[in-house]
Amino acid sequence: MPTPPTSKSAKGARHALRVVALGFACIAACAFGVVSCAEEPAPKSADRIILIVVDTLRRDHVSAYPNAKAKTPSIDHIASTGQTFTNAVSAFHATTMSMASLFTGLTPSIEAGSNRQSVKWNTFVACGMSRFSEDGGKKICIPSSVPTLAEDMKRAGYWTLGVVANELLYRPSGYDRGFDEWVEIGLPGPGEERNIFESSPMRTAKHVNHDLEQALASRPSDHFFLYAHYLDVHDYDLFERDYAKSVEQFDRWLGKMFDMLDANGLLDRATVIITSDHGELLAETYPNQNTGKHFGNPSFQPVLDIPLIVSPATNRPSDQFTRSQDIRGMIQEMAGLPQAVPKELGPDELFISEMFFQTYRDGRWKSQWPRTQGAPHLYDLVNDPGEKSDLAREPSQEHAATLRAHRIRIDELSRQLATHASQAPALSDEDRERLRALGYIETTDDAFGMKSGSKSSDAKSRE
Repeated sequence: MPTPPTSKSAKGARHALRVVALGFACIAACAFGVVSCAEEPAPKSADRIILIVVDTLRRDHVSAYPNAKAKTPSIDHIASTGQTFTNAVSAFHATTMSMASLFTGLTPSIEAGSNRQSVKWNTFVACGMSRFSEDGGKKICIPSSVPTLAEDMKRAGYWTLGVVANELLYRPSGYDRGFDEWVEIGLPGPGEERNIFESSPMRTAKHVNHDLEQALASRPSDHFFLYAHYLDVHDYDLFERDYAKSVEQFDRWLGKMFDMLDANGLLDRATVIITSDHGELLAETYPNQNTGKHFGNPSFQPVLDIPLIVSPATNRPSDQFTRSQDIRGMIQEMAGLPQAVPKELGPDELFISEMFFQTYRDGRWKSQWPRTQGAPHLYDLVNDPGEKSDLAREPSQEHAATLRAHRIRIDELSRQLATHASQAPALSDEDRERLRALGYIETTDDAFGMKSGSKSSDAKSRE
């Protein structure tokens, strides 16, 4: 990879193009029955795979994309040596579910299986994987029965390192499974309590970079898989910064991280993936909008559209519809493993199982269905990417047929992805504090930014 534009290290470091490989046998994920494995062979695997997740980063604030609202030269440099995916979306509007989906290749769900009901939100179902829980097994967010990306990488012979700044990913939720070393940024000391304003300055990109560099200094091998999760953009409000300025400031710190890797020769023969867990609502407003930021219910495209940049380029089309759950298979392919292909959804489908809505997309058509008896909404994302024209208000024959087909498919998925209510214990005090530390809960009754009096809050009170 060419030296990053902000680099002070020696010029001439190269990022050699690597074509990825598939193996000849399916791994545990395929035997698990939730994915199928592609059989197309290819050459050799990457020496190092570096996955960068920038929490809450909107695609339209990355200047590798047209008409961007922020300047991101460090990210752009990676894009200039690789591939920019233009149709990548998050599997969910919140970190716990989108990252569980990326790690497992599965569709997150809080479906209860009937009457449009959701399972009550709690510690165990927050990853959307509770349907895989085994009776008598330990209740953790990502059940131990579900294979993960880090386990894939270990199986392929990579040393695995995770450095994360989002407390929702901290132990014991299960995201750390398969990592040889797992670093949680800004942990309070024994008996120490911090509110959100005290925690945020201790989990910045500066801290992630410092701990990442320390962990790499003692690496046992140069053949590694690195996952780094940054929270600076997510915390733009807490730092009282404009969103775009927060993105630009983070990008400078990301450049410093790449400088460090480059100075140590670790970008040579490495594959770099940069993406986000979800986006964010900023100035956008919608007639049926109930929440702000990235709380969904329902989920609009600014919350779902994410950047996805890979260097060197893959053999996939840049405009291919790519969801969080597809990224696991992409990385498996880079590692020379059989590719896990999600079986629960078709390649053009997206199903978002929200607390108060069921949001479904099939190609250009996207519908939002209240879990109560309210009317659905329908959008044509090709002709109306801003979701301003609700075609369900006065549907044509074609639009009415689309709504009927969506409802049938949503009911099928609701049954297929259902969790039994008995698998959903109450939200623990520990995780309630984690949510509060990240700004998701201001009071015990104000979950995920849903203030009393909002439509979603009213719906919640009826459950």
